[in-house]
Amino acid sequence: MLVAVAASGCSTLLGPDATPVPGAAATLTRSINTPIPTPVRTASVVPSPSARVAVAVSPGPSPSAEAGTSAADVAAVQSRIQQAVSSPDMGGIDALLLDHISVSTSQGGSVMTRDETLSWLRDHGGPNIKVTQVTPGTQDVMLQVMTDGWPQKDPIQSGQVTFSLRRYDANGRQDESGGGDWKIDVIEAE
Repeated sequence: MLVAVAASGCSTLLGPDATPVPGAAATLTRSINTPIPTPVRTASVVPSPSARVAVAVSPGPSPSAEAGTSAADVAAVQSRIQQAVSSPDMGGIDALLLDHISVSTSQGGSVMTRDETLSWLRDHGGPNIKVTQVTPGTQDVMLQVMTDGWPQKDPIQSGQVTFSLRRYDANGRQDESGGGDWKIDVIEAE
């Protein structure tokens, strides 16, 4: 029945009688007689799957990360931090602190000045802190120094504090060229 209604509607438009909607016949005739242009397509080179794989880059150390961190850097930073955290006044760690340090804890994070950070470290320090691991960054010039043995004073819950160090020039700008001094710019307390 639906087909019959649709067929009768089309026959009304195409028949000799006037169409019920002014202009409908002209629109229908124009649409039938107007060719639909076919888009012009040009051949394009589609890389094969093997070509795409060959272009893919695997993550690895950046050239600046490899050039800026030597075994001597790792040993020197480890020694300086071990010496600093082994004394109650954290002597010598102030020379490693950047002018502003991001401190992250389970309660949130904040940015502290060098003096505020030094005070925070002294308030949370204790007698049995040791450097447990020093890891060079794989994507940028940095060192992560993990320490353990911190007293479990709020917000330190597991006794671990990690220092992140990057190279900075004399003006306090990060220097990934391999020059500059190692400075602590992030502290994570767990």
